[in-house]
Amino acid sequence: MASALQYCFLILIFGIPMHECAAVLLNGSCLPVEPCFDLSVMANIAERVSKDVIAADGEKILLKHSSFDKIRKKKNLHSCVLLKIIHLFENVLEKTKKNDVHNTEEFNHHLELIHIMDQLRNCVYKTKNKCKTLYKMSDITTTSSPMKNMNPNQLAVLQLQKLKSASKRVNDVHIQEGVMDELKTLHLYMQGKGFRKNTQVIKETHGIS
Repeated sequence: MASALQYCFLILIFGIPMHECAAVLLNGSCLPVEPCFDLSVMANIAERVSKDVIAADGEKILLKHSSFDKIRKKKNLHSCVLLKIIHLFENVLEKTKKNDVHNTEEFNHHLELIHIMDQLRNCVYKTKNKCKTLYKMSDITTTSSPMKNMNPNQLAVLQLQKLKSASKRVNDVHIQEGVMDELKTLHLYMQGKGFRKNTQVIKETHGIS
């Protein structure tokens, strides 16, 4: 008991990191939970690809972080939006993989990022059919309120509409350049309630919120 208290004291004083345990073995040791995906890996590769892309002019496809923060706090909203974001970026990477200036026989950044997109998709919380309602809402809703006054649902609808508009013009070079330009900050949008931090899968039973 005393040793346990001493350990807790050391954690508080020196900031010794505590890892979440997937299981506690018979000998008392902790089997740590593996991270679902290290977003810094994607950020590093994306930075190499994006630095060769001329910064796109005009309106961004992804909302500003101040607005997107409202979405990321709602697990189902964030999950549904992430799936569409991943789909668009994966599609553009597929269409531009031949343009990879870093392409070698050993390594192609575009192909690696395409593989990463698939891994990211697996890290998004599964919402079964619950995204259909939100997607349908984005097809029939007109957003006219100032963005700063929008609630999370309205912002999610707006983001989905922007993604859908970009997807329809995915063969447009300007759209492709815009997506590749925003690729370097994509890892920041993954973080939130809809993205699993570890490999444990938790089944969700509640509706969109």
